[in-house]
Amino acid sequence: MLDGARKILLDEYYGNREIVAVSPHYAAYADEKYRHSLQVLGAGNFIIRHEPWFAGRGEEFVDLAKTAVLLHDIARFDEIRERFLGAKGPFDHSVAGGEKLRKIPLYSDVRITLPIKHHGHLIGDFYKDEEYCAIADPVLKEEVEKILFLIRDADKIANFNLMMYDQKMLVPLFVPYPEEVSDKRRRISAGVLEDFWRHQPVDRRKIRTRADEMLGYVSWIYDLNYGSSAAFCLRLNLVDMMFDVLQRFHDDSGLNGKMRRETGDFVRERFGFSPLPQS
Repeated sequence: MLDGARKILLDEYYGNREIVAVSPHYAAYADEKYRHSLQVLGAGNFIIRHEPWFAGRGEEFVDLAKTAVLLHDIARFDEIRERFLGAKGPFDHSVAGGEKLRKIPLYSDVRITLPIKHHGHLIGDFYKDEEYCAIADPVLKEEVEKILFLIRDADKIANFNLMMYDQKMLVPLFVPYPEEVSDKRRRISAGVLEDFWRHQPVDRRKIRTRADEMLGYVSWIYDLNYGSSAAFCLRLNLVDMMFDVLQRFHDDSGLNGKMRRETGDFVRERFGFSPLPQS
């Protein structure tokens, strides 16, 4: 199954990249999304190897879980093509990816399609999904949930890594140019801070400044599900580095330090260790 998924990914990448090749922007976007898919699989492999829940799972299940991870962004290539051709408005690549794979019998397993459908959504949307709620088998229901957690964590780790270790991708892929934000002040908005102190991912509707954007990504740490995911971030020093980058977009160093300590306390209390210096 995983080998076939690699072929599907390559076919989607090459087929759509050929269409957008005349645009340096969209061609580079397609290249990055292909690399991202492989990086997310790498992070997913780490989680599977180190997370107790996956220990002892059969080879067939692990292969299926890795397949879901690899194909999580499969509809991004359709989106890139459509944007290049002039499409406007929203494009939910999560829903589109789930529907795309639902049409391929080998990949239509609900443990693949449902996690992909909701990997980019608020977690509450997943728990309210009618198809998920209708699953009667508790084992199957748990497997769907655990694979969703796997995708979401691996996706975040890969994006953290990209932002911190490939700084040329930070702006404007993650943080917009100054002229592109509604509030150009070097500050963090009150509504964004409110979400952060509540230990929840920042509601993107509250984002006004470049610092808001960056703190939104930092707040993803609150949405990690597995201790091994936090350990992976520790190994790469990702969260601490993100607070250093955040400081570039606002002028309150005292607040930055307080948020750094808050995140360290949260990770220590939830996962049993701290990825941040506590001084």
